[in-house]
Amino acid sequence: MRQPAVRAACHRALEARERLLKDYPRWEDWRAQAQAIKAEAISQLDEMLARLQRQVEAWGGQVFMARDGAAAREYILDTARRHQVRAVVKSKSMTTEELALNPFLTDAGLQVAETDLGEFIVQLAGHPPAHLTAPAMHLDRRRIAAIFQERLGEACAPEPEPLTRLAARHLRLLYREAHMGITGVNFAAAAEGTLVLLENEGNLRLTACLPRVHLAVMGLEKVIPALAQVEVFLRLLPASATGQRLTALVHFIRGLKPHPGGRQAFHLVLLDNGRRQLAQEPELLEALYCLRCGACLNVCPVFQVGSAHLYRRVYPGAIGILLAPYLAPRGDVSDLCTQCGACQEICPVKILLAEKIIQARRRSARHRPWRFFSRAAGLGLAWPRIYRRLEPGLRLLPRLPFKSREFLGIALSSHSFHKCVGKKGEPGNREKG
Repeated sequence: MRQPAVRAACHRALEARERLLKDYPRWEDWRAQAQAIKAEAISQLDEMLARLQRQVEAWGGQVFMARDGAAAREYILDTARRHQVRAVVKSKSMTTEELALNPFLTDAGLQVAETDLGEFIVQLAGHPPAHLTAPAMHLDRRRIAAIFQERLGEACAPEPEPLTRLAARHLRLLYREAHMGITGVNFAAAAEGTLVLLENEGNLRLTACLPRVHLAVMGLEKVIPALAQVEVFLRLLPASATGQRLTALVHFIRGLKPHPGGRQAFHLVLLDNGRRQLAQEPELLEALYCLRCGACLNVCPVFQVGSAHLYRRVYPGAIGILLAPYLAPRGDVSDLCTQCGACQEICPVKILLAEKIIQARRRSARHRPWRFFSRAAGLGLAWPRIYRRLEPGLRLLPRLPFKSREFLGIALSSHSFHKCVGKKGEPGNREKG
């Protein structure tokens, strides 16, 4: 059931985007402008982050630079304990998913509740998010109604409005009990120290304002030079993610919020977790321009087969392939790409995703056997006599089990054989993507 549901949801988002772009004649200009802003920010990352930290601390916030996920988790838990927090509410944040924050805080004895409707559903179901912006897209309304009945103990008609009202009623109780609210950050203006947060449901506003402690978790790449530059992103991000002109709510946070017990405490966690290493890679650093809109997921034929669960990583799709070797848990999923090129055509900040994936494959150890076969095929085609001698054996190769073929490829690509092939003919030394 998952595959049709995911494909239908992706197509709806793409159709809404296409309808909106008909009224945006300057779309390509905005893409180029956004790319230039992100390039400027990443090229001056340390300076931007230092300026952001000074500005946030000047208006009363506390800033912590987290080298990795472990440091970020420990800081968040220590902050919760210092403020005697027992219950936490969260708005949607893929950065906290990257930290595996929910199970960590739960194991430490805290009650943690997701407040975004999609995240609330997948938390009840025990599933990881299926998409960057639509975490429950793999579940239909009947399955959601069954989950609510099982986990909340209430029967509900499998229709959007009653399901949403049931979830809101339960979430309302969680807000009353919460002592800390955890959010992500969409953009952070270094010059002014202003954080920009986008949402559609209103849960982020409650999460950020009601508890006595607000903690925001932000990847280093979310920084931009100045607040005036955020306008172009406010056009590109909603259109690319959901086909909206603007999200329902845009929050600008600069200053401590009033609270019944005095000013609300604010903490900003700036997460590295491999981002600085990626920023040092000239060929791949464009991955840090990503807005997390999910457009490259919606248009990807591989993603539509099984959603984010197919990748077994926090960040799926084309952008996930580029981030996987750098962001924990590190890995290699570069084979989950058809090289159709649709992702880089749709990316709102013009990341050359398909080209970057080819570069990632060249670095991938998993692709070494297949690169050998590619070179060997080139050698065979260049020398007809060799091809005619190998042809009978090659006809048997497709009949071998996949594991046997993979093992054979690894064995044949050993140093000695590779060196021997290199001596026989220059075509065998050509590097293939």
